Formats: sequence, structure tokens, C-alpha cells
Amino acid sequence: MKTGREESALSKWLRPVLIGATAGVLCCIAVLLLFALLMAARDIPQPAVTPMAVIAAAVGSFFGGFVSARAAGSRGLVFGAATGALIFLLIVIAGFSFLHDIRGWYALIKLPVVVISSTLGGIYGVNFRRRK
Repeated sequence: MKTGREESALSKWLRPVLIGATAGVLCCIAVLLLFALLMAARDIPQPAVTPMAVIAAAVGSFFGGFVSARAAGSRGLVFGAATGALIFLLIVIAGFSFLHDIRGWYALIKLPVVVISSTLGGIYGVNFRRRK
């Protein structure tokens, strides 16, 4: 049986990560939509699609790490990295469910990009001060 103290400790760690991952995924989707509009308006070559997807994931994970650290108020490195790991897991699950395949080199590139950018977002989020 869990006590109120254990549940609050779990929610203390899990809540900011879930909030940050949700914000990060929504930001990633928004950036992907902007890239889709850009591709529809301009003649962008097919090999540019993968780097655009990695950039969208990096921007989304940075924002997710930032939001996660702001929600937690401290430990931006830890909350940012956890948020990035969750975002990467969601990207891999989405890749398998829609494409039924994911290229190994693509995952090996995207994992450090997502985790490092969300960690940097977490560090920036903890140290961000609003102007008065």
C-alpha cells in the first residue's frame, strides 16, 4: 500500500516529465507542419526530408526539456534528459506503428540529438529568468 508521501514523490518526478514531453511533441508536430508547408511551396529535394525531421525533433525536444524544467523548478539536467528519453521513445513507437520499420542509423543519430537538445532545454529552463 502506497502512502501519500510516496505518491507525491512519484508525481513530483513524473508530472514535469509528462508535461514537458507533451509540450515537446506538440512543438515537434508544429515544426513538422511548417516544414511540410515549406516543402509544398518550394522544390526541396527528397534527401532533405530526414535532416528536416531531425531538426524538428531537436527543436521539439529542446522546448519539451525547457517546459519540463520550468514545471519542476530544479534539476533541469535530469528532467530535460528524462523528457528527451520519453520523446525519443514516442518517436520510435510512432515510427514502428506507421512505418513498420525504422532505420538503425536514423535512430542512432536521433537518440543523442533528442536527448542532448532536451537536456540543454532543461538547463536553460531552470536558469531562465523572466524580465520584470
